[in-house]
Amino acid sequence: MTLYCLVLAQLLNLQLVSPAEDFLVRVDSRWLKRKVWSNTIRDLQPTDFPLFAKSAVPKLFRSGVFQTLADLKQECTGLEPDTQLMCSEVVSFLAEARVFVLQGRLMTCAIYEGEGSLEDFQESIQPFLWEHQLPETCTADFGFIPERGWALIELNPTWGAGLNGCDPGAVSLCLEHACFPIQNPL
Repeated sequence: MTLYCLVLAQLLNLQLVSPAEDFLVRVDSRWLKRKVWSNTIRDLQPTDFPLFAKSAVPKLFRSGVFQTLADLKQECTGLEPDTQLMCSEVVSFLAEARVFVLQGRLMTCAIYEGEGSLEDFQESIQPFLWEHQLPETCTADFGFIPERGWALIELNPTWGAGLNGCDPGAVSLCLEHACFPIQNPL
């Protein structure tokens, strides 16, 4: 779907609205509730493992938990050693929730994995929305870590995110703001 949206935007001369790729490493640790860092394949050390890793540029390899450096390098066969990764300590999420945001406001959300109180979730993440300068629209995924609480998992562009139980009408309002025309110079 990502490639389709990118090609379509190019053909229609549109700029897609997306969160910064390094947003997660700039967020205060109280919203992450786990260690998160950026690294390259080359610079990871055997002592960094186990860890969760994904490519900073989406979908270059299958993200997941890697027990050893050798496991990660095998998954990343063919990628340049300076490929940027997003890494984190390994945690377990008892529940996961998606939020669609428009102009800093929570438009719709749903717990799509596990169980929990949607009202408690909304109340706990509202300050996150107030404190951060987010794109015009985006999605934010949060996970509930036992003994730590709701933690930001990642931000995604609205144009590439699934509903995951959220209200389609509210999502359509967000999608209206997910791209804008590129102004051609005269």
